[in-house]
This record gives sequence, structure tokens and C-alpha cells, in this order.
Amino acid sequence: MKARLRRLMPGTLVLLCGLLGYWLVQDAAPAPSPPSPRKDLVATPRQPLPEAPKPTKSFVRDRFPDGTTIEIFGSCHEEELILRFPTEASYNSFLYALNCSSVRLIDRLDPLRAVRIGFNAKEMEVLTALFEDEQITTYKTLTRLPEAPRAWGGASQGAVAFGSQVLPWLGVTGDNSRWGSGVKLAVLDTGIVAHPALPRIARSIEIFPFSDDPATTHFHGTAIASLIAGNDPMVHGVAPAVDLISVRVLDDRGVSDSFAIAAGILAAMDAGAEILNLSLGEQSDSPLVGDAIHMAIDRGIVVVASSGNEGLQEAKYPAAYPGVIGVGAVDASGERMAFSNLGSGLGITAPGYGLNAAAPGGGYLAISGTSASAPLVAAAIAAVMSDGSGRRVSAAEAAKLVLAYTDDEGLPGPDAEYGSGVLNLGRVMNRSIPGLSDAVITNLRLVPTSSGSSRDEVQLTVQNRGTATLINTLVEITTPAGTTSINATTIPACSIQTFTVPFNAQRGEGRISASVSLGNSAIDLTPQNNFIETAFSRS
Repeated sequence: MKARLRRLMPGTLVLLCGLLGYWLVQDAAPAPSPPSPRKDLVATPRQPLPEAPKPTKSFVRDRFPDGTTIEIFGSCHEEELILRFPTEASYNSFLYALNCSSVRLIDRLDPLRAVRIGFNAKEMEVLTALFEDEQITTYKTLTRLPEAPRAWGGASQGAVAFGSQVLPWLGVTGDNSRWGSGVKLAVLDTGIVAHPALPRIARSIEIFPFSDDPATTHFHGTAIASLIAGNDPMVHGVAPAVDLISVRVLDDRGVSDSFAIAAGILAAMDAGAEILNLSLGEQSDSPLVGDAIHMAIDRGIVVVASSGNEGLQEAKYPAAYPGVIGVGAVDASGERMAFSNLGSGLGITAPGYGLNAAAPGGGYLAISGTSASAPLVAAAIAAVMSDGSGRRVSAAEAAKLVLAYTDDEGLPGPDAEYGSGVLNLGRVMNRSIPGLSDAVITNLRLVPTSSGSSRDEVQLTVQNRGTATLINTLVEITTPAGTTSINATTIPACSIQTFTVPFNAQRGEGRISASVSLGNSAIDLTPQNNFIETAFSRS
């Protein structure tokens, strides 16, 4: 037990002997109000403690469902500790004991039964003894900005950057200056500083204080905000009229901890945020952050998070939490970036390579990564919520629409590489325009039907990205054996259909191709996507 505590972080995990009474028995005597937390760290209004029952003592320990009696989280500051308790009773008892000791209460999150406390290194042995009989679960991982993608943004040398052309690529060609009006979108990041390309920040919440010189602030939060609400030719955001809420939960090292992230989420909720963007993450689950996320989702807030830039098979947290929209990255050719984390829970992919963004000090830079992809999705949801027409839909309904009108890529339907597909804001905004015809070939591949057999299948997937049902669409698949023609009687709007033809591929290499032609004199919006050719190899 002692070794496990010491491994949490050097010089941590200490309390005073005055807390011994709490750990040995649960004393429910009425507690005086604990000292107020530091004002510079206040994230949420503090609720008064409930009135305690008559004094009782019990040797039965309150526990989390897994049997843990206390959760301990690593802090991003030395000589600090984050504690979380399973019940209101144990939480209030601890606050009472803490108030009777000289241990510093730095901050508290009553809705989550969590505290941040300070200590000195001389108290290590005392704490070790106090925790000897506790069932403790430790969470050591700190929350960080996603790692910078590798050379070429973690992609091949042929990857295509977006620059300032993100909006046209997303299908936005008209005036979007009123998109997002009245929508409160919170950016939980390193903080947003004033910039010529940004609107006035509606509110700034500092879980970690800014430095005295705003120009030295880590660029990440300001860059993310510009992709959401930029109003400059260098960086034109998706929802320029949105009400930006800056929540500084990461310091200028790009580091945070579970308490700060949870405090930022609660503060954003109290500020009325309807959408949260978290371009940050950690590899393992933190129940403190997870519970804060679930509180936000239960309130109807949409949470969007970057999947991470390590090329892993699963997205990082909080993108991996159920209900969170995890976002991966593609380049301007529509290819998924190799750095973009995968996962069965991935929600959607969006531009994430070489995007122009604002930087503190009034400058600009190019950024790559899923950090850039997530705010585009968050802003798209804000734009659908309030598109300038006077109509208003909820955040949850807007999120469903954004996910429903994605461009299918990769394997047919939702998959671990692209999620529901690639963000296409033009399709969402044009969803009510009748009579739009748009057939797109999304995938062509050779699929062996059985191991060692020469009998294969060619699979072709077509997506109807228009608003009109496609009638009598001609599908042609060409292999070295010849061309097969198929009449697709109907392809409903927003649907995909996969067609297959048998092909006995010979050993060696070859090429296959496919095309679609609309029937009933329909005019295709994007005819350039109606032909595809690819190579295959059969061993």
C-alpha cells in the first residue's frame, strides 16, 4: 500500500493527524462551514452543506460501486492532492475534519464530492499510516493537449493542407456571418485572448489564471476559437456569431488535471453553455471528469472532443466517453490522417491538416491535428442550431442532423476510421431544399470471399447526398473480365447502397473501376464523384 501511494507522484498524498478521526470512524456531527476556496480558482458557486443528522458513529465505510472508499487523482501542481468521496456523508465528514486541521483547502466541487488540498512534504508518513486500511484507487494520468502530429502532420507527403479554404471544402459558399447567433459555446482549453480575427469573448472563466502578458499565453485556445468564430479572410470560422465562452482549464504548458477539467465543465454549465469543445485528452478514464461530462450531457449540453493524435486504435478520453462526439481528422483530399485515433465510438471526422488559425499577439499559424477537427464540428452544431433564419433547434437535435448528413467514406456505414462519416455542412444547411440530386461513389474494393479461393467479389458503395430519391441509376462495374451493368431502381436521399459482382481474380495485379449515371434526366450536383478506379493485387 505504501509503495502504491508513493508512486502517485513524488512528495504527494499527505494529511494531518487531525484527520485521523475521519478515517477511523464516520463522525456525522454538524460541521461548521469550511473555509472559502481561493477566488482565483472558483469554478462554480458553492452550495451550503446539508444539515447533518444527529451525531452518530459507524465503522461501516461508505464505498464506490467497485468497493473503493476514496479516489485519489494526480495534481498538475506539486504538493497538492485531489480527493473524491463516494457519498455526501463521507464528503461532509471529511470537510468537517479538514476544517479542524491545518491542511489547506484549495478548492472544492460539491456536486462531484471532490476537493483539492495542499500539504507539505513532512506529512508523507502520517498520510501513509492514515491510508493504510483504506481501499484506495489512484488515477495518476494528467490531462494534456494532444501531441503534435508527426512529420507532414502524421500523413504522407501527398497530404493536402486546407489553409484558409475550410469553409468552401465544407460546402459553405454563401454568407454565414449570422450562423451561431445566440448560441453559447464553451471552449475548454488554454484560454482565449483577444485577437483581430475574433469577436468579443462573451465570458472568460479562469480555472487557471492567465499570465500577466496575454501574448505569452499558449496559442492553442485562441487558435481553436478562431476555427469556430474567426471573422478574417485568413481564418473564417464556421459560426462567427456564436457567443464564445473561454474556460481556461489548461496552463501554458498545456497540462491540466481531473479536478480542473471537471471544474471547467461545471463552470461552463453554470454559464449556460449549450455546446462544450474539449480539444484535449488523456489515455485513461478519470471518473471525476466522466461524471462531470455525464452531468453536462444529462442537462442537454452537447460535448465535442478530439480523438487524439497518436494513431491509436481507440480514442482518448473524454472523446471515448459514451455520449461524447469524438472527432477524427482528414486532409483536404478527404483521406483520414494516419495520426487520427480510431475507435468504435468515433463520432465523425472533419478537416484536421494545415488549417489557418489565429495566435495570441495578433498573428496567425497553421495547425494540424484532431484538436482542429473538433471545433469545426462544435461550430457546425452551433450553426445548425441558429442558421440566421430566425429558426432555432436544440443542441441535441442539431448534433443529430450534423451526424446524419455526413459523407460516407471508407467501409460502408459507420466505421472505426471515419465514424459516421466526414463533416459536410453544406448538406446539412441544404437539407430542406427539394429536388437536389447527388450520387457519389464512396468505396470500391476487391473482397476475397474465402481464404485461398479464387472466387472474389468487387464491392461498390454509392451514397445519395442529395434531397431527392434517385430513380433508375445506372451502376457499371468494370473488371478485367468485363463490365457489369446494374439498374439501381431507387436510392433514397441520405442513404447508401452497396453493389457486388463476382470476379475470379487471377494471381498478380490488375485494375477495377466503376461509374454511376443518373436516370430520369436528373442533374448531378457533383458529377466529378461519379467515377472511380483502383488497383488490386491477388497473391
